[in-house]
Amino acid sequence: MTADEAPDDHRPSPAPRNEVRGAAGVASEAVDIVSRPVEGTHRAISDAVFAALRKVGLGPASRPVQVVHDGIAGGVYTAVRGIGHAAGTGAGLAAELYRTASGRADWTPITSRPAGAVLTGAVNGLVGDHMVALHNDLAVPMALYTSTTDAEGEARHAELPIASTAAIRALVADHPERDLGHVVLFVHGLGETEHAWRLADSDSAGEGYAERIASSVGAVPLLLRYNTGMRIAHNGAALSVLLAELAERWPVPIRRLDLVGHSMGGLVLRHACHAAVVAGEPWVHTVRRMVYLGSPHRGAPLAHRVDQLATRLAKYAQSRTWGEFLDRRSAGIRDLVAGVADTDVPLLAHSTHHGVAASVTASEHHPLANILGDLLVPVDSARGAVTDVETLPSSHHFHLLNDPRIHAHLLRWLAPDEPGDEHDEKPLDDAHDGEG
Repeated sequence: MTADEAPDDHRPSPAPRNEVRGAAGVASEAVDIVSRPVEGTHRAISDAVFAALRKVGLGPASRPVQVVHDGIAGGVYTAVRGIGHAAGTGAGLAAELYRTASGRADWTPITSRPAGAVLTGAVNGLVGDHMVALHNDLAVPMALYTSTTDAEGEARHAELPIASTAAIRALVADHPERDLGHVVLFVHGLGETEHAWRLADSDSAGEGYAERIASSVGAVPLLLRYNTGMRIAHNGAALSVLLAELAERWPVPIRRLDLVGHSMGGLVLRHACHAAVVAGEPWVHTVRRMVYLGSPHRGAPLAHRVDQLATRLAKYAQSRTWGEFLDRRSAGIRDLVAGVADTDVPLLAHSTHHGVAASVTASEHHPLANILGDLLVPVDSARGAVTDVETLPSSHHFHLLNDPRIHAHLLRWLAPDEPGDEHDEKPLDDAHDGEG
């Protein structure tokens, strides 16, 4: 093994993850979060009742009753939260004791199974930033995965061992028909993991976009998993660092890197390229195509409505705690309110940009097409400043994850280079502009 193939010995080994403890912690936090607005509403109603009694002259008689009522109610809610926290702590300790007694070094990750990945991705989308702050073991770390299809047509994902060139080569060299110099990265959206790209579709012949690109284009598909509850800019910066490390350790020089993002994933990709330009990362010059599938460049109205609702609820005593409840939503969800400003995070100049905007209406020209969009993202927001945008009529936001019509567009956009087709690199100072 050569020096460049050796793992990074200076990296500390990550502490063993106890996802059972993490899940128990999430459950106990959920009890705490939900009980507080219920308690606040209870208290607001009881205060109103006792205030009305005082107005009709029953104040002296009602005060002792109110004191007793408030004491009992407060004690009950405190006990509920205490039991929830104790149960969570106990479950985590029991799991750790079992692991120690059984001699198991680590758990099978919950996210290694599609059902577990869906649940974990959704929880991280809602409160992933809080989970990181609390050092919860169920917080999703950023990682790259390869994708293959077995003889039965089932997808098999394997985490890419980014720290070792030799380990990467051993994993990707099993497919000699693939062009190692052409990599396509797929980045999922809010509340998802890399398993979302396998959303069932009767016409997809058992293949998702990654598998179809591998078999038809010959490129190497990679899938990103990340914590969608974190700030979009934070995830973009982290992805830029990860791609720099990937380019450094990839078995051959990456000649062409294409990026495909669904929903929030497209915004993460824009931030990653912007961060790379600012930091002078060489990998950004290999980006040839960027594809956005329902990405809310101009923001998502639903996220904006939740923001407005939280503000309004916070104005009234009876509903203030529900406003605080909504304010617990993750930073990632909050970032979807405004989307990405083209002046702050412009499109990458030397790449071509393509998009797909879905609409539940039968035509993009229907009067409600831009109002309803795909139920989460309006057509105009999915277009943004991208000039080459296809529409997907009679479809909702999650159809964009696996639809045969998009398969066809991807095969066209990500097609192999024609002979003599060279990628014209631009200096970093010219890497941004405002058009696709």
